[in-house]
Amino acid sequence: MGLLRIGYCFGGSMKLLKRSISIFILVAALLSGVGCALRRNPVPLDNISSAKLAGIPGVRAWGDEYSDLFQNDLVESMRQEGKGDFPLNADGSTSYRALALSGGGSNGAFGAGVLCGWTQAGTRGKFKVVTGISTGSLIAPYAFLGSDYDHLLKESYTTISDKNIYTSRNILSLPWSESFKDTAPLKKLIAEQMDEDKLEEIAKLHAQGRRLYIGTTAMDAGRLMIWNMGAIASSGHPDALELFRKVLLASSSIPAAFPPVYFDVEVEGSKYDEMHSDGNTVTNVFFYGFMLDLPAARKEIYGNNAPPAGGDVYIIRDGKLEVRSEQVDRKLTKIAGRALSIYSKAGAIGDLYRIYTITQMNGIGFNYIDIPTDYKPISEKPFDQAEMNQLFNLGFEMGKSGKDWQNVPLGLDKIKTVK
Repeated sequence: MGLLRIGYCFGGSMKLLKRSISIFILVAALLSGVGCALRRNPVPLDNISSAKLAGIPGVRAWGDEYSDLFQNDLVESMRQEGKGDFPLNADGSTSYRALALSGGGSNGAFGAGVLCGWTQAGTRGKFKVVTGISTGSLIAPYAFLGSDYDHLLKESYTTISDKNIYTSRNILSLPWSESFKDTAPLKKLIAEQMDEDKLEEIAKLHAQGRRLYIGTTAMDAGRLMIWNMGAIASSGHPDALELFRKVLLASSSIPAAFPPVYFDVEVEGSKYDEMHSDGNTVTNVFFYGFMLDLPAARKEIYGNNAPPAGGDVYIIRDGKLEVRSEQVDRKLTKIAGRALSIYSKAGAIGDLYRIYTITQMNGIGFNYIDIPTDYKPISEKPFDQAEMNQLFNLGFEMGKSGKDWQNVPLGLDKIKTVK
């Protein structure tokens, strides 16, 4: 089994979320007022934004603000590029390609299929930057490592079961728990699949000027944290592999359904803990947030003769974007589940608009692909092997044909230009 099969997030696990809602309502009714909060040592509110990761500093930044750390690293990545790695286009513009992988749980089988089909088409190429959220964070290391790992993508997303991801807690223990499920199986699989050899390969690619970013949600701050995974892999720290695995686990740990992941941090010499969960809580997919200034980086490398902006970002959205009409029963769980579904898809569309805005500001091509609206699931189970095979095959054919990439977000394609 591959690392990818353990992906989990809002979009592709709505069925499991709805079941969790039902359980929550039952437990709340039976045990109202019972239970107490588990102990932790959180960062004081006034210091949340300034807390530093203990042990391996300089490998993360907030995704919603400019970062000198990541900007300097971007410039360094351009210096690290080998001759011919990212040649200029015929018109003299840059030719960088980026890949952004969304959340989607078992729907990640679709994204795995797209990547494998894209390889078969011979047009996938090399990515300067790969980003991942939730299940996308588990696909991202393999996508970053390249098409030689496509066999793991296929294997991972066609042989999945719930037992490889979580175990259910006793219903009576929930008031004293952080989540409905226990992710010990998920943690074990990440440890088995993300090994020293892969960490070393990621470090080598990082040294060649390529970058791998993973997003988590810092729960106390309520903000997106972006982790420079190549910097972690290249740190030489004895705990680098453990930290790498923890970030992947955190990014795929949906709040309430899965327990959060804690990171040791420091503020002025005092030690605290940070609670992190699924990056999909903040965004379903991201490019580089607002951390970087691409024109400034080009100018620093090339001076006043900097080449014009160019290149493309490719977004693989492991889910449907359009909300299909549905008659909702007058039942609490049905209404709540429907609301979550609408909320999730509306947020995903907003994420695409944010990335589209960034690409338009920086002269970058925008491309996304998602599960077609008319796709009909064949199972109600969260992780059904036949369903995932069907999704993989669908993604493979779409990736191979190359005809289904969209160049504007949903909605803009329906707006007529007013003259």
